[in-house]
Amino acid sequence: MPPKRSRRDISGQQHSAVGDRKQALCGSLNDAVNASVEETFQELEQERHKAEEERARLLAEAQEAAAKVKEVAEKEIEEIKRKLEEDRAALEEERVAMEKTHTFQTNKILLDVGGHKFTTSLDTLTSVPDTYFASVFSGRFPLTLDADGAYCIDRDGVHFRHILNHLRSPGRYTLSSDVTEGQKDELAVELEFYGFLDHMMPYHASERVGQGLLRRACLAGTKAELQTAVAQASTLMFEFGSTTPF
Repeated sequence: MPPKRSRRDISGQQHSAVGDRKQALCGSLNDAVNASVEETFQELEQERHKAEEERARLLAEAQEAAAKVKEVAEKEIEEIKRKLEEDRAALEEERVAMEKTHTFQTNKILLDVGGHKFTTSLDTLTSVPDTYFASVFSGRFPLTLDADGAYCIDRDGVHFRHILNHLRSPGRYTLSSDVTEGQKDELAVELEFYGFLDHMMPYHASERVGQGLLRRACLAGTKAELQTAVAQASTLMFEFGSTTPF
């Protein structure tokens, strides 16, 4: 029969078992805590990695957007530079043209019209717009001078003095009474070439038409045709405003 254990022995064994269980429980708790910490650390590491990837993506998008903005800005700058160069070139061209005009204005102009020499100024020649001289001396066309420094015009210069005097005294100069009808016709041809016919002789064409009507009626010699011609001539005078009697 085994020896009987004392209460002290039994109590010691119980305390030892409780200690073992306590130690085992602490170990389990420690393992659980360590596992939880490791899992949390891994999750944090994964979040950090995702954040790094997101930051890299956003940085790449920002760099791409900045590159596009830079490209657009560079194109706009180049376009502005191009326009500035065009404006600068246009201003330079205008400056050169103005210098040419100033040269014309500050120097007297010598004209050789069909062998007849005339001296005048650019202001006088170009005082009426949309004429031969306004176009020729606009600075848009190259001009050459002869050995005497004159601009040559291959036209009849006999009546050119009338044109020049009209330009010098606009609205006041009139043809003298000794100018014949034939000379007026010759002058009208020159005026039409230079663009001054409507300024100096605005009714020349209507007057010639009226004179022709009366001349043909006189040749016919009938009273009815004369009356018709006079009526037609009077109508022309009224329509064109001429006060010249036919």
